[in-house]
Formats: sequence, C-alpha cells, structure tokens
Amino acid sequence: MKESMEGWKDMPSEDWAEMMDLWHCHKPDTEDDDRASSVQQQQQQQQSHLRKGYGAGNRIAPTPGVGLVDITYFLLIRRECNVVIDEEPVVLKNRKSQYIINCAFCKRPVGAAEDMDSANTAKIYKWNLRFRSSPSSAWEEASVQRLVSAQLLAMIESQGIQKFVIHGQESNGDHDEQQALLIWIFTPNMFYSSTHVPDSPKQVMKIYYKPIQNPTEMIEQQSLKIDELQLPTSILRYLHSDLIASTKLLPIPARSFQDWAVGLLER
Repeated sequence: MKESMEGWKDMPSEDWAEMMDLWHCHKPDTEDDDRASSVQQQQQQQQSHLRKGYGAGNRIAPTPGVGLVDITYFLLIRRECNVVIDEEPVVLKNRKSQYIINCAFCKRPVGAAEDMDSANTAKIYKWNLRFRSSPSSAWEEASVQRLVSAQLLAMIESQGIQKFVIHGQESNGDHDEQQALLIWIFTPNMFYSSTHVPDSPKQVMKIYYKPIQNPTEMIEQQSLKIDELQLPTSILRYLHSDLIASTKLLPIPARSFQDWAVGLLER
C-alpha cells in the first residue's frame, strides 16, 4: 500500500443493511411529503434512498486516499496499491469470477478484484501481508488463526450460531465438495499452557471439527443451525493443518468427542 493513504475507516457489519431495516423507525427521506401517491414520486424517493446508501443493493466502496478495514481484509482503490493483476479470472463456487492480485515487488498473491479496471476496488487479505510498526523493527506476519477466530467470533455475535461450515472459495470441479470443514465452537474463550508452545499461556477457542463432503447440501438442509464461512482454499488447508497440530497437544482422552476431533484455535 502506498504511503499516500490519508486515513482508514472500519467496515460496517456484513448485515448492516438488514440492521438498518430493523432499527430505523422510518427510512431517510429527501422529500417533504413522505406519502407520495404517484408512481413517479415513489420512484424518485426510492432513488433518493439508494443515493444515500440505504438498502442491501448498495455496495460499500473506498474513496481515494481512504481505505476500509474489515476483520480479514482491506478494501482499497486498486491504483493506490503497488499491485499487478492476473489477466485470467478464477471461477468461484458461486459461479462468479475474480482476478487474483499480486504484489508488484515479490509477485506473491495478496488479494482479489472483481474486474480489470484499476479505478475499482481491491480486496487485500491480511494473512497475505507482512507489516512492521516502524522502519527499524522486524517484519511480522498476521496470524491466520487469530484472523479466522476473530471472524468466527463476529459471526457468533451477529448470528447467534456456533456451528459453521468452512469451505474453499475457488471452484475445482469434482473436488469442490471435499474441501470443507464442519466446526463447532464449543468454548469461545479459554486459556491453555503447554511445554511445546512458546509464550504460554495462550488465549484460544476450543473447537470440535471434522472434514465433510457436500457442504452446500448441509448448509441448505440446516440453514437455521449452521452458518458458512468461505476462505481461500490455501487458507482452509492451513487452518485444517493447524487444528490437527493442536489436537496432538491435548491429552489422548481429550482429543476426540464422538465423531468429532477436538482442537484449539488461537484468538
């Protein structure tokens, strides 16, 4: 990201439009008379609401010099980033396509964009970045575990659900249904210590998890009990590997519960 960035703003919750619909006692109007009877007046009022950003159809976009900050990514105008974009799009499971964005210096993937227009937005994932607090300090990498756990905690708070299907974003043909985890956040907040883990004790979530097939079918059948989280496939594999490693830290009797494996996710 270029040094010309003037400021940063937090992204609203993903269900911001739904919350506006629930909590506004009336929609914001620009017309004095909100009881317009003609079709033309009603259409004018609807357009006014859309210009104000009221409604789920509106898209949130950054402004020049100001980036938007989400739990797991930054939303920026692409020409304000030192990035290059792949010419061939990647097809996602929802049949939409996106273009991979790469760092202009190291050429590693750092994010994604919906089109080739440099004036449009770029989603830069935090787990693909290195950072440092000052020019003299060492480079650090964001923790995938902490980012994913923060996202899960935010979803628990907004949806009130503690079971999630985590699956890859990218479409891989016949292998799509194999890249998924079903997780159950059993204890959202606890501490543990281990001689095998530096800087103990650590704050974690206790998670029950298991690989699943047909994640889409499970989500459709249990939509009121299970939420979904889509991650880049590489991050999903990394997360699964970390959960397996955490399971091995537990006493043998505590490593499983029925058909679930038990793991720890740092937060």
